[in-house]
Amino acid sequence: MAQGKEGPPEYSLDLMTDTLKQLEMGARGAFLQKLFQNLVGRSFSEGESITHWERILARQSQWAEKLGCTVTLRTAVLVHFEELAILRNPVLLEYAELKKLRYNAATDSLTGLNNRRMFEEYLEQEIDRSTRYGFPFALLLFDLHKFKNVNDTYGHGTGDELLRSVARASLETIRGSDVPCRIGGDEFAILLPQADRSGSEVLAERIARKFEEYARSLAPATPVGIDYGIAIFPGEGHDVASLLAVADRSLYANKQKVHDPSPEHAISPPATATHAEESALQIKIEQDHRKFRCPPSLSVPAVAGRIGDKGRASENGPDARRFERVRLDGALALGIVRAAGKSCTVEVLDASRVGVGILVDQIDLPEVFQALLQVPILPGGELAFQRIYSLPLSAGKRRVGCVLTSTLSSK
Repeated sequence: MAQGKEGPPEYSLDLMTDTLKQLEMGARGAFLQKLFQNLVGRSFSEGESITHWERILARQSQWAEKLGCTVTLRTAVLVHFEELAILRNPVLLEYAELKKLRYNAATDSLTGLNNRRMFEEYLEQEIDRSTRYGFPFALLLFDLHKFKNVNDTYGHGTGDELLRSVARASLETIRGSDVPCRIGGDEFAILLPQADRSGSEVLAERIARKFEEYARSLAPATPVGIDYGIAIFPGEGHDVASLLAVADRSLYANKQKVHDPSPEHAISPPATATHAEESALQIKIEQDHRKFRCPPSLSVPAVAGRIGDKGRASENGPDARRFERVRLDGALALGIVRAAGKSCTVEVLDASRVGVGILVDQIDLPEVFQALLQVPILPGGELAFQRIYSLPLSAGKRRVGCVLTSTLSSK
């Protein structure tokens, strides 16, 4: 048995004790399973591997106490398997291989993110830590839509590249304390310690935008994107099962809002409107929605020439998600509008990445105005908008549909 660069065989093998102390039980079993397969050429289950390891450590301790001297782990391992008539050609692993085994036991091989086993263990740990210190945390689940279309059109090689792009977008966006994981085929999760819903939504949208940039070059004819759901501990779940259930429902609800083309899912009328006003408002809203997706001849002349063609070209292209409308009912998305040297607070009713529908007091906004809105899918900072329509409602309110002026001038 040759001495390795990291030290004698005893040194390399004794490092296992420290290595295993840093692993949770599930990852420890996977680590030992691979270790013993390399060491003695036999395959044990994870449970059997843990049992062997515990007996080896017990034997080492017993002999040290009985003999009154140090007994190396190497000796304990060799004797344990020799007594069981298992050991044939002992191979002692070097430190570099130990590190590799540890990495493989906890890591998804395609993306380099934590695997599902580690996700479950980290989630349990975060629940314990948050309970102990009284801090909330967020569980973010997301998957890809139209991923199967990419595999069918471009092949599984491109599909694998897309999955790696999810990991890349996540790692480039999250904080050092966040835990990114791949938990299934195109399913991912991120644990966000000490995070609230608004911050989690902002992070999720940044990951989605960054991913779409990468995906556009990989699958230009298929507008693949990210859908996400969020659960906050402890307010929305107190254990693993309840948190996952809430996050799953949130993910499904977001999919319905974004991908269901029916008007009731596309845009929500304000609760303050009467029945007659809702009917008129729905017509206005549907017209507003079509302006982003219809030929110029069907759009308002002042806007159609600049945005109608772009909307039509993008409806099934890589920019399609920019024109999808999302209701923000229940989210209390607020903002500040600045016009004519004055400012007022408004509520955002629905939004896409190119425009919003806002609820204001009985005032009429100018054709162009500045606004600072708390809407994750829009760029940060103060933005310039152009008014498309302004509809009076009951209870002294007015709905204003507007579009980002940067969209109008981008083509």
